[in-house]
Amino acid sequence: MRRSHLVPALCGAALLVCGVAAPAAAQTVDRNDPAGDAPARIDITKVRYTHLSDRVRVAAKIPDLGPSGTADLLVSRYEIFEAGYVVRIRQHRGQPAKVSLLYYDHFSLRKRTCKGISGSWGPEVVRLKVPRSCLKGHATKHVFAQFVIAFGAGGEQFDEAPAVTRLRRS
Repeated sequence: MRRSHLVPALCGAALLVCGVAAPAAAQTVDRNDPAGDAPARIDITKVRYTHLSDRVRVAAKIPDLGPSGTADLLVSRYEIFEAGYVVRIRQHRGQPAKVSLLYYDHFSLRKRTCKGISGSWGPEVVRLKVPRSCLKGHATKHVFAQFVIAFGAGGEQFDEAPAVTRLRRS
């Protein structure tokens, strides 16, 4: 009889230790975006924002994603995008995608250098990641995050996914 009590107790103790030692889960927020509110090649239908202890990332579903365009992940410490960082991916037909980091200060976008930013374009999904270490002054416990995609000269055709105003870090 004593043995049957010992096994559950050991399992419970192991779970408790593992639970305490395991890192906290990241906050992930899914947002749906209505279909048909933008041209099909940039029409976002779903977006997933994640705020990890070491990075912020987004994955946006665009079922008929075109072969070219520009997409941005906006990240800021403010509850609206007053100032902050833009992780930008540019895709030109037949060429590798280029990812860059920019800083917006109410007046202009300025290019920043930071290792570890990454992104991918297609099929049907655009992904962007930025290390929190790149978000100087904006890597707070809660961040504003929004995904935007555009194409055409000057980005005249675009679709904005619903933002998350307080995406919590794990």
